Amino acid sequence: MSIAQKAAKGALWTIVSSMGGRTIGVVGTLVMTRFLRADEIGAVAAATVLAMTANWVTIWGFGQYAVVKGRGPDAKEVTWHATVFYVALGALSLGAMALLATPIAASLATPEAALYIPGMALAIFIRRLGAMPERVLTRALNFRASGLSLAFGEIAYTIIAVGLAALGWGPMAIVVANIVQSIVMLGILVAAAGLADWTTPHRLRKARIVEMLKFGVPLGVQNMANMASRYWDKLAITYFFGTTATGTYNLAYNLADVPAIQVGEQIALVLMPSLAELPPERRPRALERSTALLSLIIFPLATGLGFVATPLIALLLPNNEWQEVAPLLAVLACLSIFRPVTWVLSAYLESESKTGRLMFLELGKLVVLLAGIAALKSFGVVIAASAVGIAFGLTAIAGVAMTARNGVSPSRLAIGFIQPLAACAVMGAAVWTVDHALGEAPPALELPVMIVTGAVAYVGAALVICRAAARDLLQLVKQALRRQPASI
Repeated sequence: MSIAQKAAKGALWTIVSSMGGRTIGVVGTLVMTRFLRADEIGAVAAATVLAMTANWVTIWGFGQYAVVKGRGPDAKEVTWHATVFYVALGALSLGAMALLATPIAASLATPEAALYIPGMALAIFIRRLGAMPERVLTRALNFRASGLSLAFGEIAYTIIAVGLAALGWGPMAIVVANIVQSIVMLGILVAAAGLADWTTPHRLRKARIVEMLKFGVPLGVQNMANMASRYWDKLAITYFFGTTATGTYNLAYNLADVPAIQVGEQIALVLMPSLAELPPERRPRALERSTALLSLIIFPLATGLGFVATPLIALLLPNNEWQEVAPLLAVLACLSIFRPVTWVLSAYLESESKTGRLMFLELGKLVVLLAGIAALKSFGVVIAASAVGIAFGLTAIAGVAMTARNGVSPSRLAIGFIQPLAACAVMGAAVWTVDHALGEAPPALELPVMIVTGAVAYVGAALVICRAAARDLLQLVKQALRRQPASI
């Protein structure tokens, strides 16, 4: 089986399985709005981001090192070194966050978050234990268990969170559900990967540690900046606008993130080890092809979500402060346009060991994001949220410029982006026309009509405007389903 076929099958499997679980998770999140206020969910969201931050500061590219360098006779030794540092440093950073929860939460003007930080730190540490078995599976281009862990983890989270919230546990229902979710995910990954490949002890060698840190520290800084740009905006929203705004912003962000996380991230996770398997001279063309295919899939999902935000939220959420999610969702939908593009570019640079460039790219994005929110805060939370799209858009442009220095064609990359966007413009015009014609129709009628209209318009436009990429995508899907060989 060729690398392209393995990548296509892996992406297809993880997308389908994770989307199934995530759909249940999203439904559960929406149901939670019936039991919890926006400020309560906002406090838990702030606690979650703080616990995540403690986790990021000690992830120094160990997992990526195990995937890229852990091959051949040294595979178990490489993986053992990564495991030791991953677990030990995580225990230190997450333990410190749990102990210092009260003063840290108070410094962000959200003292109520301190109650939830220790539980979220525990949940994240349990999930951290599953990182190395997942990397072992990723290294082997085996993505089935990862998809199952995501799906069943979301199912477990939803059942526990909704059940406990209905019983009156309040925000603590979310914390307990996260712990259960992490345990379920860890169990599935360990069962699939076994123990030998990542827990077999080896003598810790200075040369190996130095090489691992040289590879991983720039990547670790890049990863922290990447995750911070993904989550610290919630802390900024909390600081400037309070926990009620954080609750509505968090829900809008999570909904806007669905196309990026459930499709774009799964493709990017498959792409990095797949690119690492290719000879260096074939990687630029593979990147150009991958970005065109990813854009064709992601762009209509993201823009379409923004187009239908108002009837969607009116139909799904209570008629109270939760309706403020709609304008935020319309603004934040741009997330799923730019983020997957940067993930694919990052996967390419990682395969080329250009981790220093990634570090500066992500640091720049974080600065633009936080500075943008601070600069726009006086215009209200919806306008401040537009800083997200600005930061991610500029990062995507800078990423294209960086990869162009490694033999990638900027013109072919641009075509891969522009053509799907043009098809989305056609879709947007069709959706707007139908929405205008419907007038004051009830959301239960307006929403499905807009979705069907948009889907038909985009497919028709894509087959004309993005003909080559559309044919390529259909061929890859057919080959993955039929188990026929493909070339990359």
